[in-house]
Amino acid sequence: MPIEPFTIELAASELPQRILDRFPKPPPADARFAVTVEAAEDEAAKLDALRRDIEAGVADLDAGRVSDGEDVFARLRTRFTGR
Repeated sequence: MPIEPFTIELAASELPQRILDRFPKPPPADARFAVTVEAAEDEAAKLDALRRDIEAGVADLDAGRVSDGEDVFARLRTRFTGR
């Protein structure tokens, strides 16, 4: 039975050293972090998911469901800057 992902909040002082080692500099001991725990996919499952995503993208291309990059960025600029 798979475990549903969950999130807990921890002080930096409660984080495992493996996580603390990833910080460029140590966080203050009283800094708070939200940590989400979920089952990791194995490499074969990740590769299968990637292949499915690529196949879906190729199918979109073959069907003509594409957008010109310049048009996409123009729409984004308008959407987020009003210009």
